[in-house]
Amino acid sequence: MKKIIIILLFLSKITLANTVTVKNNIEGEGAEILLHSKILVHYTGKLEDGTVFDSSYDRGQPFSFQIGLRQVIEGWEQGLLGMKVGGKRTIFIPSELGYGDRGAGDLIPPNANLVFDIEIIDVQLPNYKLVVSSEIEKLLKDNFKFIDIRTKKERDNTGIIPGSLEITAFDIYGKFVPEFMKTFQDLVDLNDNIVFISNEGEISSILANGFAEQLGAKNMHSLKGGIQQLLKENYQLTKN
Repeated sequence: MKKIIIILLFLSKITLANTVTVKNNIEGEGAEILLHSKILVHYTGKLEDGTVFDSSYDRGQPFSFQIGLRQVIEGWEQGLLGMKVGGKRTIFIPSELGYGDRGAGDLIPPNANLVFDIEIIDVQLPNYKLVVSSEIEKLLKDNFKFIDIRTKKERDNTGIIPGSLEITAFDIYGKFVPEFMKTFQDLVDLNDNIVFISNEGEISSILANGFAEQLGAKNMHSLKGGIQQLLKENYQLTKN
């Protein structure tokens, strides 16, 4: 239980107006970086005046991390998605998506905009898979367990995928519901094929990743785009 709760703390996301600017993009040809991919990169970090403050090339050691878990600054989270193995990119990161008004030690002053030259060395895809609407009927027939983790109010408002289980994972304030794990264990098994469903797909992906990474679950899935994507596609949902 503690491991899951720790992973879910990453859901307290702050929405920022500023965005990363991409320059000098070389796409690459290998695997594409998705949310929760494990990535190996080389990089050089510079201030706007060209001063280098860090470089994995100089150390001769590439840097590895998992995207989507706040292991790197928000500018990297935004700027690397969609890159591929062998790809190279220069990204300009405004201070709000970097180290903000606190800076970083003696090397990065407060409110500093940053420039990174990044090269993707390797990408390992997440240990869960995304499900799209066209696959739902077949997966239900194959006894996949679809679990709608939204609040009751959200489910009542939009309806649910017919045949899905309703287990709320977070309350209306975004706090993890302690009873979730017990109800989950009462209704399904970690060896089952599980598809988590959230409003827009992001929270269900984080949950699926937590189960896969922390509990070793092998058959985790997330509905891509969540219920909102199904509504856009006029998918037939059922209301209680």
